[in-house]
Order: sequence, then C-alpha cells, then structure tokens
Amino acid sequence: MAYSVLVVGGGLIGLSTAIGLREQGHQVTLIERAAAPSYTDQPELRVSALAQHSRQLLQHLQVWGQLPRERLGPYTGMEVWDHDSFGRIEFNAAEVNADDLGAIVENRVVETKLWERAQAVGVHLHPETAITELHQTETQVQVKTATGQSYQADYLIAADGVQSQIRQKVQAPLTFWDYEQRGMVAVIECEQPHGAVARQVFLPSGPVALLPLGNPNQVSLVWSCDEDQVGTYEALDDQAFANQLMRVSDSCLGTVKVVSKRASFPLRMHYAQRWLHDRVILIGDAAHSIHPLAGQGANLGFADVTAILKVFAEGEVTHRQLRQWERERKAAAVIMITAMEGFKRGFGTANPVAKVLRGLGLHAADRITPIKRMLTQVALGSSS
Repeated sequence: MAYSVLVVGGGLIGLSTAIGLREQGHQVTLIERAAAPSYTDQPELRVSALAQHSRQLLQHLQVWGQLPRERLGPYTGMEVWDHDSFGRIEFNAAEVNADDLGAIVENRVVETKLWERAQAVGVHLHPETAITELHQTETQVQVKTATGQSYQADYLIAADGVQSQIRQKVQAPLTFWDYEQRGMVAVIECEQPHGAVARQVFLPSGPVALLPLGNPNQVSLVWSCDEDQVGTYEALDDQAFANQLMRVSDSCLGTVKVVSKRASFPLRMHYAQRWLHDRVILIGDAAHSIHPLAGQGANLGFADVTAILKVFAEGEVTHRQLRQWERERKAAAVIMITAMEGFKRGFGTANPVAKVLRGLGLHAADRITPIKRMLTQVALGSSS
C-alpha cells in the first residue's frame, strides 16, 4: 500500500528517510528551511562516526558508493586513554574480524549526495521553505508555509533536528538537561599520520576526540569543554590553541596546527517522551540528542530510519506497528543516553581515587579478551 508522506528536515536523517520511503513506492515530499546542501574542497567542521549499520543503510539507498573516497576517514583502530593516568585501552578491527571499526564522514558531504539521490528517485524537494502551521485530522496531516503554500499527506515524519519546530508544534513533552559544556570543533593538521586510528583522551572537563579524515595527516577535532573554560580557549590564537591541544592530547600526533576556522556548539541532552503524535512521527535529533563523546548520535538516528522503513515496507501501516516502533527505538535511545551519562560522570572528575579506579578499569578491559571483544562490538555500533 502506498502512502503520501511529508518529511520535514533535509539533514542526514530526513533525507535518508525520504529516499527509503520513495524507493518503497510512497509519494514523498521533503521540506527544508535551509538551502540545498553543498560543499567545497575544504574539510567541513561537523563530522559523524558512522558504524557499520549506518553505512549499510547508505549502501542500500545507493549513496555510500557516491561519496568521494578522499572525503572519507575509515578507521581500523581506536585508542582511548585518561589524561595524566595509566588507564588506556586500544581496539582493533582485526580483533573481531572486521575491515574497520567505522568511518568518519563530513556531514555536509553526505547530505549533498543524499539530496542528489533524493532528487533522482523522485522525492519532491522544497528547500528554503519554512512551516508556519500544522493541522491534523484522523486520516491526514497538513502544513502551511510562510509563503502560503499548503501540503497534506497521510503521515508527517519530523527530522528537523534538535530545535525541531514540529516537535514544538505538537507540544511533545521533553526531558532535557544542559551539560553546561560546548563542543569545540576544527580541522587539525598533524606532524605524524593518524594511521586510520580514532583517538580520544578524557580530561576532567570532557573528552577530546581526534578523528581521522581522508587526508592521512588531518584529523577532525571535537573537544568537549566546560562553558566557563570555552571563552578562554576561544580567545587564543591558532598557535596557542594548538599548543594547548598538544598538551592535553599528550602530543600523540606530534606537532599540530589548526587549518580551518574554529567553532563551538552547546552540548545538551533531550528526549521526547512521545515520538508518535497521531499522524506525526518524531525521528533522529527531533526525538533525542545525546552527548557526542562516543559519536553515536548519527548512528542512533540512522537506526531510527532503518526501523521506520521496515514499518512502511510491510504494506498497511497501523497505529499498533508505529507504537511498537516507538517503544523499541525509545528503549535504544534511553540505553545510549544512560551510557553516555555514565561515561561523562565516570570520567568527568579529577578525584584521585576515581582516576585510579578508571585506570584499573581501562587497564583490565584492555587485557581481558571477552570484555575487550564486547567493547569492540559496541564500538562497531552493534548495540544501536
């Protein structure tokens, strides 16, 4: 049975949903506030670490093969350590008979290729379009735009991000807390090649991640830092900032320099208590956002997409099926939110006893094969 579906949001999750639904034979219209995505020759600041299941979805949508190889950073290893401590653990894809543990992708590059694919399969794309009104009946949902246009469909899937307007319009109850941190991002050039290894060092104020890009001597920096410290770091010139980065990362890649602009964004968690509102379905960051310390936000969203596509592939979509989808995906989100909070609290202290316990835990996990294998499977994203 074919449905008409409105998808609101032209990011990774919205575009993937729209393409998947269209390929199933549904009539799909996508509305995006911003312009159609595009990218330049310079590396983009916002990146995601895609697990195997996320790449499988992009392969199924015939997008993964369209991504330029030089803009992908597959990583075969991970190194995680505690600053000023003996605690360290290393993962390697070979330990679980995998080709790699994941791939760092530039969000804007993937969005551009998704947009092109959506256009090719017949999704009706409406960039630079703002929704002002939303109305529902028992059988349909209707939106009106700032230009006075009206669109209606059997279902609306809201993938319009952390500040979702659709979530606000359906008045979804929200569980929310502010980490009182910001994520500082930049592209860093390194003296030593990254060797296809993703590195993360934990400081009391938050983790510093050095994620391998396609260029063997460039990494994407994601530095989670308390808000009261961010201003100090932002006031530094690039050389002084690079010096601080070398200090906190134990100069693990030798001398480094900043080769992009620097930016930062607030770190917050939110979780919509209801994802299904009659004919409106919340998905991705519109439904949940988590701390970026394990890079699992995009993977959680792509898993939402894979699951909702299964519902729409089964013929007639029922309220019971959608409720089941909601229960399963909410459970996955809660597990991930809880895990990230546990990591943050466990590593976010300079207490000497806590540092010793962390060191012992990482040291043991690195040497006990069953535990390490399980953690490597988590790194692969098998739990999303």
